[in-house]
Amino acid sequence: MKRNGAVDFWKFVFSVVIMCFHSLYFAGSEKYVFFDGANMVEYFFLVSGFLMAASVMKEGTQSPQPPVWKSTWQFLFHKIKSMCPEYYVAWAVSFLIKQVAGGLLPLHLIAKHAVLSIWELLFLRMAGFNDYNANGATWYISAMLVAMLLLLPLFYKQKEFFLHMLAPVLAVGLIGYLYATEKTMRGNTDWMGICYKGLLRALGVLCLGCVCYLVCQKMKEIPFTPFAKALLSFAETGGCLFALYWTYGHATSKMQFIILLLFAAAVTISFSHQGLFAPLYDRPAVYWLGRFSFPLFLSHHAWSGRMNRMFPEDTYAQLFPKYLLLSVGTAFAVYVISAWVRKLCAKYKDSLRQLFVQM
Repeated sequence: MKRNGAVDFWKFVFSVVIMCFHSLYFAGSEKYVFFDGANMVEYFFLVSGFLMAASVMKEGTQSPQPPVWKSTWQFLFHKIKSMCPEYYVAWAVSFLIKQVAGGLLPLHLIAKHAVLSIWELLFLRMAGFNDYNANGATWYISAMLVAMLLLLPLFYKQKEFFLHMLAPVLAVGLIGYLYATEKTMRGNTDWMGICYKGLLRALGVLCLGCVCYLVCQKMKEIPFTPFAKALLSFAETGGCLFALYWTYGHATSKMQFIILLLFAAAVTISFSHQGLFAPLYDRPAVYWLGRFSFPLFLSHHAWSGRMNRMFPEDTYAQLFPKYLLLSVGTAFAVYVISAWVRKLCAKYKDSLRQLFVQM
């Protein structure tokens, strides 16, 4: 699918918000930036659910259809491949930061951390294998992939039924369950008796993203007037701006669920490209911000837990700019190293294959 400028722009903005929100780990009793920034993750789940639906429905035109199990694993393999090498480069950098920043940890402890990180490296944290993690942000990747593993067989088996019936029912049921029992979407590693809350969160919001895809396809068929297009852009931008306003100065509450609805509307409008201002986002610089948002999302978390150890005498106001510089600098490093690794792999792909496979 062609890149969408509006989605790329807001992905970058919300990655910055999540980075700022994680300053809570060194804020102590001081007030930190974006009290409820955790719910920005819902935007990413919605986009992932939308793109999952778009991919599955596009494959519906192929004939003959491959087996469900094959389609499921192929989808997940390509999803993981699209996140590499950034995922593993960011993990390696984060692991190094956690072992070294603020003082080198004992070698036996570093070795223990390396062994226990196997679940994180295999994307299995939200499947129940949540032990030591070098990069706290990887819970989202794990929750998304495990949720997709559960949803895709149903989706591939009955595409139209899943999209028009099962996805809406699961979205309403799972999100409604969290609303009634937990009052919040936060608490990713809270055990719910059968799975982590983060997995339920991913399942519900991914399904809502599928519903966004369905509505978006209908919207693309409507010849909106310029006035209607202006209203759509107002709803798209206004919803995202309200989310920023609310999360900046308000603590966690049921408002998270309202913001989820606003995000669902924004994602639908953005992908429909029906808003009056949609063409303004379609710029190479905005596309780059969208690509950079992933390294930024993955590269800040390790620093947030080490700032107090590195600068024990500093206040939050003194730590925050240092944290931003370290996080953004690390994100750039991950971005550059990943591009270099990707280039090397492409160049020496055949040579590497010959090491293990007879040609």
